[in-house]
Amino acid sequence: MMSKLKTMVLVLGFVAFSASAALPLFNGKGAPGDVHIDQNGPVYLNGKEMKLKKINDNFYEARGQGVVLSIAVTPDGNASVSWNGKNRAHGEILPEDEQAVKGPSGRDLDCSRADLTNAEMKACQ
Repeated sequence: MMSKLKTMVLVLGFVAFSASAALPLFNGKGAPGDVHIDQNGPVYLNGKEMKLKKINDNFYEARGQGVVLSIAVTPDGNASVSWNGKNRAHGEILPEDEQAVKGPSGRDLDCSRADLTNAEMKACQ
């Protein structure tokens, strides 16, 4: 009886472990700096390791340097990364392979910026 219970616990533990999503490899840039996520962690901001916390199988938070990175693992296995900082500063971390969209002023268009020009506000709508 005891060996059946141990076997069942081992099998259930293996199934639960194998069903969880893992952190994918990610390299990106945003206002707080360069973000690098190794497969299954750790997470780095500007080359410094951040403290990683798993919220659930598809969502993680990394903290450090006055910034919180929110990392969502999408159904296709990619990472969607956003950040929050001091004084309600926030934004998205774009993957390196995505080109930043230039706004009318010639700078990268970031609709979360507080200092948008009128032309940039129209472009964000």
